[in-house]
Amino acid sequence: MHTFLFQQHVFDSSALINIERRGQTRHLRRRRSEVILPEKVAGEVKAPGYPLNTFLEHYPNVVTPFTTEEENLYLEIRGQPGIHDGEAAAITLSLRRQLPLVIDESAKRGKGKAQNHYIHCLSSHEWTRLWGTKTKADS
Repeated sequence: MHTFLFQQHVFDSSALINIERRGQTRHLRRRRSEVILPEKVAGEVKAPGYPLNTFLEHYPNVVTPFTTEEENLYLEIRGQPGIHDGEAAAITLSLRRQLPLVIDESAKRGKGKAQNHYIHCLSSHEWTRLWGTKTKADS
């Protein structure tokens, strides 16, 4: 039997949207204790009638506000050219809390900015594949 360590991940809206498009929001539900969403990211993906909105309504504790220090860092990161609110928020939480970032942006955009800060990045495909190795009972 394998033992796997619990690992939280910060999500960017690009990864969440792709998980939803592939019909894989069940992975978010099953691993909700591992999911961290900045408030700005949650705001970007909330749309009535969509699975991500239902997920957020049922599990509001996955959404986390910034601390004062994180807010200051967010403003600094957001001021960089070519970075959007949600990307900056996700990078901020990943950097400040030293957590991996699940992001599907190109290396020229948010993912590249995150990697410049030495943040470990995974795509949504990689994150859902990690889920497949957790336990066979959830399959």
